[in-house]
Amino acid sequence: MQVTYLLKPTHSIAALRMMMGVIFILHSGVRIYNNSLPGFGGYLEGKGLPFGFYLACAVTLFELVGGVFMFFRRYVKIFCLGEIFILITGIFTVHWQGGWFADSMTLGGMESSIVLITVLLAVFFAEKKAKRNIKPG
Repeated sequence: MQVTYLLKPTHSIAALRMMMGVIFILHSGVRIYNNSLPGFGGYLEGKGLPFGFYLACAVTLFELVGGVFMFFRRYVKIFCLGEIFILITGIFTVHWQGGWFADSMTLGGMESSIVLITVLLAVFFAEKKAKRNIKPG
């Protein structure tokens, strides 16, 4: 794989895409490192979602593998759509009750989820344009 492939469709979108990959790798990695999957699963079950532990494992694995793929520009659109679904689910099950602003170290509001969704949408549409050979701009 050539470095020029990683920097497409534009350098700015590549920077966003790669940073999203790093963010989701770290996000899932911390969950694994801290062994917080059982707690996350219990929390999801408490919110009415079935099979909480397995759902937590699936989300964590999706974010870890998807983050790597995202960084290396593989399956970008699939990851974007999947992660947007996860983030929207999180907004309605967790963050909505916290309002708009996200507090540090709490289950605060939805502002950071909205920012992540916006960046993922930008990357998704840029990759979609690049696939159809439409010049950015």
